[in-house]
Amino acid sequence: MSGYPFTDAELKEREKEARELVDKKAFYSSAAAAVPIPFLDIGTDMKLMNDLTDDIEEIFDLNHKQVSRMTDDTRNRFAVMATSMGSEFVSTRVTKFLMKRLAKNSAKKSFRLLPIIGQGAGALISYRMMKKLGYDHIEKCLKASKQMNAA
Repeated sequence: MSGYPFTDAELKEREKEARELVDKKAFYSSAAAAVPIPFLDIGTDMKLMNDLTDDIEEIFDLNHKQVSRMTDDTRNRFAVMATSMGSEFVSTRVTKFLMKRLAKNSAKKSFRLLPIIGQGAGALISYRMMKKLGYDHIEKCLKASKQMNAA
């Protein structure tokens, strides 16, 4: 690994770069969740999470073994899948719930917005979860880097 040990300033700069990358990938995740194509969200999230973990590890000049000692990759991948499926579930449930509520009021104009509101809720969930998992991975990489600096 080149560049070891990192100074605190270098680690902070790498953390900032990684957080910007996570924010960008989380936006892509939410965009995929907003598209009403079944299972697009799940596939996209799995791909984004794989790429994201590799990119974050590259930013910190770590290999997967150095970080995987501190994390459970299977748990993270399951969380991505569960979140993607959950966001699809929430978007359909929100849409059905709002349709029933509006049907009582028979406001026809409001019915046009229901699918958009449901997809938006799913996209928000997908965004927040991808961001949380990405930030968690950054913290693990920071911890691994600091341990390597101490050694």
